[in-house]
Amino acid sequence: MSSNQLLKLVFFHDQRMEELTSSSSGSSKIDSDILSLFTKPDPTYSRLFFMGSDLANNRYGINLLEAYPSVVTIIEKLYTLPLELEWSHEQGIGDWIQDAPMDAYLRLVRKSKDRITSKNNGLEKDIPATGNKNLEQVWGYEVEASVIHRLLMKDEVILVKRAAIDGYDIDLYSKRNPYIDFFYPLQSLLPDAFRFFSINGKRVYSKEALYFEQTRLYKPPHGFEEVHPESVL
Repeated sequence: MSSNQLLKLVFFHDQRMEELTSSSSGSSKIDSDILSLFTKPDPTYSRLFFMGSDLANNRYGINLLEAYPSVVTIIEKLYTLPLELEWSHEQGIGDWIQDAPMDAYLRLVRKSKDRITSKNNGLEKDIPATGNKNLEQVWGYEVEASVIHRLLMKDEVILVKRAAIDGYDIDLYSKRNPYIDFFYPLQSLLPDAFRFFSINGKRVYSKEALYFEQTRLYKPPHGFEEVHPESVL
């Protein structure tokens, strides 16, 4: 095991969608039908925050891990670029992350059975089964909570490049909980790639706690679980 390199997957399950919107919506909604508060489903979303630590060199950022390309490969096996970007530029998700500025966001398309294969000039391309066109930008700068909310409500998956102390980390937002999709592929990289910690975001009470490895790697806080090759969910 590469004991000097850590991958930390901070997860936030069942987050209330309304928390992404501004609370200053005016008094007009106060008089809305009270019964709707109980009859309407409360939309939720999930957030996964991928962090990396290179303890040998005291550097922080997922892109600084030797196994970072393998992490990107996992993302690219689960998602692809929107057609507007995929067909106009020969690049992958990893290329976009590498070139994008900090806090830029990218809409992702989940690879699933609801996508069909079409031949275009002899080349097979994945295209959405629905012909519905989304007019949202494929990517943008400095994503705001309101943008994330709007895209999540349209069942989009959003990837955000976040600044780390030395490099960058990766944020992923989705209405569908993708945790298990990442857990086992990341676990399959053990024991050689890195030490892998699965962290309950609700147990993170400060920024310092995210970097627990600096002071208490021997005894992580409650909710910070190390994943081993034999670990099961």
